[in-house]
Amino acid sequence: MRTIIYGPPGTGKTHTLLQHIEKFLETTDPDKIGYFTFSKNAAVEGKERAAFKFKLSMLDDLPYFQTLHSFCFNQLGLNKDQVMKEKHYKELGEKMGLEIEGTQQDEDHDSVFYSKNPYIQLINIARSKEIDPVKYYHLTDNPQVSLNKLKIISEELQRYKTEHGLVDFPDMIEKFLSGGDTPKLRVMFVDEAQDLSLIQWKLVRRIEESATDSFIAGDDDQGIYKWNGAHVNTFINLEGTRKILEQSHRVPQKPFALANKIINKVKNRVDKKYYPKEKEGSVKRCQSLHEVDFTKGKWLVLATANYMLSDIGDVLDEKGLYWQRRKATPRVKNIYEIIQKWNELKTGVPMHFNDCKKIFNKMNKNWDKKLFKAMVKDQFYGIDDLKQKYGLQTEADWQEALDELGNEDIRKITKLIKAGEDLSSTPRISISTIHGVKGNERENVVINTELSGAAYDEYQKNPDDTHRLFYVACTRTENNLYIIEPQRKKAYDI
Repeated sequence: MRTIIYGPPGTGKTHTLLQHIEKFLETTDPDKIGYFTFSKNAAVEGKERAAFKFKLSMLDDLPYFQTLHSFCFNQLGLNKDQVMKEKHYKELGEKMGLEIEGTQQDEDHDSVFYSKNPYIQLINIARSKEIDPVKYYHLTDNPQVSLNKLKIISEELQRYKTEHGLVDFPDMIEKFLSGGDTPKLRVMFVDEAQDLSLIQWKLVRRIEESATDSFIAGDDDQGIYKWNGAHVNTFINLEGTRKILEQSHRVPQKPFALANKIINKVKNRVDKKYYPKEKEGSVKRCQSLHEVDFTKGKWLVLATANYMLSDIGDVLDEKGLYWQRRKATPRVKNIYEIIQKWNELKTGVPMHFNDCKKIFNKMNKNWDKKLFKAMVKDQFYGIDDLKQKYGLQTEADWQEALDELGNEDIRKITKLIKAGEDLSSTPRISISTIHGVKGNERENVVINTELSGAAYDEYQKNPDDTHRLFYVACTRTENNLYIIEPQRKKAYDI
């Protein structure tokens, strides 16, 4: 029997799933329960909670609490050295004279490589839809991609994987669907189902056939990854017993009203009633980011495209505020840690070689490079030792001693210190694209409504995806929502 759980923002969708898991664990062997997500973090959360409550081993007792890719990886008996990683894509790019940039969180088998290269992106999306890349090319309007070049890159990618005995993430699912063994489960759970691609839905159905019961959770209104192959309509049309979580514990009344107005514009969606928390909150409209008072509280500042974040960062710097791009360590924090080490060294605290090296890397004229090379790793050094034997030539304040720092860094850090910002802590202000922040929340949220030219054109042709995007943005707030009025015509009309 299939149960579909619709979880609007802040209603505790994942928490509800985990409660169901706990109930099944009272009567069911843990290796007969499957909990599958696309997100590695979500899979780990479910596994940790179940292991803690029932005193189970995360390693041995919960083999099917994992991402969909990990499931395929394990069922196929692969090892992590067989999986395409960032270094492999870069090597392939170098051989082809092509820059294949991207990000990968770690070197594990289930850490997805997100490529910025439009050809790799198109190939992966096509495969997620089970369409040949060339055929998919003819279905899309992508001026960045040449058909001939696409054919060459697609062929070379396949050749590289074959020669090196490697598989990528689409390969894992394809290989499992063509011959992998499905375990017999009592119940399976799937979270964030609105983000699944067509081939992932095919995998889910394959696993579901072996289970007595299934719980599929998601929110079609938060389906914002169509550009990455997600097929929200499959979730919308899914048949089963429907359960809607009705109480948001995050979104206050006024932001809720605005968000509701936005999402009701979407034509193809599951109608669901849910309620805001009792707190009224606020919606404020500002002519520019300069009007927003960031001095107190925690903040999210959101935009629709990465290139817009640089302008946002410039404004925050101008206001003397400490901020970070989502999950990225601020450059000023790294520098401040070196400043602290330098100040400690001057007061007589011995420094480990690794910390000495960090200080050295910020010095040019003030440390003799030849003498530095004579230092021994895994040793501690005092400032007198460093001056007498290893080439350190100053005890000046950090602004002068760390002579590799530019004037802009010095100005910025000095301004932040004077403002009382704790540069050793996580910044109160985080900036991100809307796509990059789903699942996050803050007391205060600021939204830049401007769109890129391509995004605006897509908005005119298919407004539903853009409605969903700004719905997600509005529902990240726990209290106050700030809307920055656009300075150009190509913007979303909130």
